[in-house]
Amino acid sequence: MQIKKKGFLFDDSSELLVEEIKGKSALDLCAAPGGKTMQMAAAGAHVTAVDISEIRSSKLKENLTRTSLEAKIVISDLFEIKNLFDVIILDAPCSATGTIRRHPDLPYVKSGVGLNKLFSMQYKMLEHAVSLMKPNSQLIYCTCSLLPQEGEHQVHKLLSNFRELRVDKYLPNDLVFLEEYRTHEGGLRLLPNHFAETGGTDGFYIAKLVKV
Repeated sequence: MQIKKKGFLFDDSSELLVEEIKGKSALDLCAAPGGKTMQMAAAGAHVTAVDISEIRSSKLKENLTRTSLEAKIVISDLFEIKNLFDVIILDAPCSATGTIRRHPDLPYVKSGVGLNKLFSMQYKMLEHAVSLMKPNSQLIYCTCSLLPQEGEHQVHKLLSNFRELRVDKYLPNDLVFLEEYRTHEGGLRLLPNHFAETGGTDGFYIAKLVKV
């Protein structure tokens, strides 16, 4: 499944439409191999792409060169980033349980050991992302996970701890059908059985937050 609007994709790689960002500062955390970086750069944003892996960042650079797009690549732990941005995307490291339709052996190769540590790290990443938000900025959080601990629970906790944040539930006209997948705290939860008639989708969670 793939839906295109204003050059941005909402698809099974957990990418979300963001509002007009031409000329704005944008930060892509855990950016490699660069799909969302390229989309924001193509929309005219001034993008900083951060990834801790030098090897993965080289692929990101290769993709930017191939598409004749520009972004500032920073090879760093994301917690070292201190500047403020208009748009931030955190496609966080996760259990990848949402890819089970393509990887049916997933339950057999992942034991679940270390998940609590992963959940904790995701929340710390979210907290840091919030600290980098300008007033009236946008933060997109997404994971390709089926576990609410990596999606709904994280955003609910974030909203409880940061009163200046709210969920933006806006959907353009051609995506309003996704409203039925809205979760209690305001994000969207897609499951592998959704859209089976058009080829299906990976399971993922995504939420758009704004700082007021």
